[in-house]
Amino acid sequence: MQKNILIIGYGDIAKRLVKRLASQPINIYAISRNDSDDLRIKKFNWDWLSYKKIDLKVKTFDSVIIIPKPSNLDEQGYKDGFIIATQNIINLLSNLNIKKVIAISSTRVYGGEHKGLVDETSVEAPSEFRGKLIMKYEYALSSVFDSKLIILRFSGLYDNQSKKIFHNKLHRDQAANIISHFIEYKSETKQANIFNCTEDSEILSSKKSIGNTKLKQTGFKF
Repeated sequence: MQKNILIIGYGDIAKRLVKRLASQPINIYAISRNDSDDLRIKKFNWDWLSYKKIDLKVKTFDSVIIIPKPSNLDEQGYKDGFIIATQNIINLLSNLNIKKVIAISSTRVYGGEHKGLVDETSVEAPSEFRGKLIMKYEYALSSVFDSKLIILRFSGLYDNQSKKIFHNKLHRDQAANIISHFIEYKSETKQANIFNCTEDSEILSSKKSIGNTKLKQTGFKF
């Protein structure tokens, strides 16, 4: 039986994900502000800052993947992308039958004061507006979707053309692989699942070092 997958935020990571899902019996619906000629997806144009309604034609989805993006890099841009857009997305999803929500987040929520190993038990202490607004985004989704929700906190994204690569890093191809993994992943917990998504790196006592043990325990391999 074919699965229905909805991607909200059809950008670079989503396009890499669709390539990985191409051989599977999946109907992929994608929402973006921009046009696309990708025949592998059923594309819907929607500006999630507009408060307009959208009819997806389908009411049941096995997984919904939310990939937020600020409208620009200042504080208002992050409010647009993580607060206003999230409320509109929640309103859209409230009319659907959904088994799982996979929300992309960021390790920014841990702030910059941590030193040494940072894992999912570490205290979230965002030190600037970006991390604080991303935390509100996580809370908003958790309050609605609870145990249906998987939050993937990505470290600094890079690709083969990146000039700067962070200590805590995640290749964009691996980001797509992780999302694909969690589409199939079955959780037994009754709470929202949070996973730090970062490649192996040295745990340094002098700087924040994101750990990935919990991610690997789900069976994901880099």
